[in-house]
Amino acid sequence: MTAESGQRAVTRRDNLFALVAGLLTGIAGGFFGVGGGIMLVPLLTARFRLSQHQAHGTSLAVIGTTALVSLVVYAMHSNVAWTTAAVMGAASLITARYGARLAVRTSPTSLAKAFAVFVMVVALRLLWKTPEATNAGFQHGPERIALDLSLGLAVGLLSGYMGIGGGILIVPALALLVGMPQQLAQGTSLAVILMVAPAGAYEHTRHGNVVWGLVPSLALGAAIGGPLASWLAQALDHAFLARAFAIFMLVNAAHTWVRARRTPGAAEPGKTEGPSS
Repeated sequence: MTAESGQRAVTRRDNLFALVAGLLTGIAGGFFGVGGGIMLVPLLTARFRLSQHQAHGTSLAVIGTTALVSLVVYAMHSNVAWTTAAVMGAASLITARYGARLAVRTSPTSLAKAFAVFVMVVALRLLWKTPEATNAGFQHGPERIALDLSLGLAVGLLSGYMGIGGGILIVPALALLVGMPQQLAQGTSLAVILMVAPAGAYEHTRHGNVVWGLVPSLALGAAIGGPLASWLAQALDHAFLARAFAIFMLVNAAHTWVRARRTPGAAEPGKTEGPSS
């Protein structure tokens, strides 16, 4: 593999581990209504030795698959607010590329720490006060449109910058600000991710930060795990699912922060290291 192209010779063992990583990503994505990048990014840096930038780009190239297969299940249970998803998704397309460009200019260590801090703050807020499924507030009119547009712009920037679909922002925002039931917030999140992830992946590809050799196996695993976890999520209590979502984020934030502290000799912004075979 060359650092400039972001490509590598992928072994059978790599494909096997990528399949498992994709499966875990799909399970996380389907169960919590996220693309799964919050789990996949640490796996790519830890197991496959990808740089933080490569992990973010490769993650975005995969999580669209998680969103698609999981979204089908949520839609079958009428747990997608399509109008909200359309407005947020369209807005996110505007800023996703700028988030990706900003990530390229950020040191890998700073990028990983920013990722961890953001996730931890949101998770603690959810644990401190689990939102009630009221469906109250901002339901119609210009206030709701403004909220959806603002969230979409923020999600696009976050997705491109962090290498995730943005579900960790969308789900708690819809639950906390709009009062959506957890399942409805998660299904809507997946619909937005399906739009924003490819935009971020495209921009990362232009900078050579997608390791395409790993993508097919990762995507296959995600396609298997996503629907299975999505079916399970439909039957769970709203409050339980919200708390599980928060704990999931805390664990990933702690893991990412620890890894960032252990790798002080990261590459300079705009450069990527080649993962070991």
